[in-house]
Amino acid sequence: YFIKKNKTTTHYRLDKPDFQQYLSKNLKEISGISYYAENQVICVNDEHGQLFIYDFKKQEIIDTLDFDTEGDYEAVEFVNNIAYVLQSNGQIIGFNILTKDIKTFDCRQDDVEEYEGLGYEPKSNCLLLAAKEMKGDKTIYQFDLKNEILSEKFRISKNDISKNGKDGKEFKPSGIAVHPISEDIYVLASAGKKLLVFNSVGEIQFQYNLDKDQFPQPEGICFTPSGELIIASEGKNGQASISYFSYFAK
Repeated sequence: YFIKKNKTTTHYRLDKPDFQQYLSKNLKEISGISYYAENQVICVNDEHGQLFIYDFKKQEIIDTLDFDTEGDYEAVEFVNNIAYVLQSNGQIIGFNILTKDIKTFDCRQDDVEEYEGLGYEPKSNCLLLAAKEMKGDKTIYQFDLKNEILSEKFRISKNDISKNGKDGKEFKPSGIAVHPISEDIYVLASAGKKLLVFNSVGEIQFQYNLDKDQFPQPEGICFTPSGELIIASEGKNGQASISYFSYFAK
């Protein structure tokens, strides 16, 4: 079924996770994840100014960090001891987990109604922001952490996206992550149930149509340093989950 549905072979068997774990009610509305440490990811919930450290081996939340009050938090990216938390309006909170210092970055754009994805590209030292709702083609922005400058990285053309016949919804990015080995950019979409892969200049490499029963509401994506893929899905009508996939080099 999956081979027929997805014409391009990928580095991952998204129909067969190594494991899928269901999360506690604290993370029912999980909206973003990032690699934190071995067997651990850092997560953010949609409405609460808290960060959760989740351990795969223990299958539980091992720590909770308060960084702000209630808000609309869509994604988190952990870089050099700083958890960057993206709000839907484009404001980014940089929270140093060691010193507890906070710095805010303004990445709002007039054309963007809502952001939902945040990743990090090491070679450019840029945060990547995925716009969910905006005027025109969906756009990936980059925020230079050294110079604190926001610019457009590439646009996702509608011609690059084939319609998912089973779902048929418009493609709306919900997560973004950079592969640590290939440096390709993975863009996840809950509305449209897709995972698109681009090279660093925005040329599409392949597309994967996600099964809505396996991923009811995929919102978060990240990689381990060795390339294992992790996707988080909100609970919707049930429990939220995290799925873990081995990396197969070609």
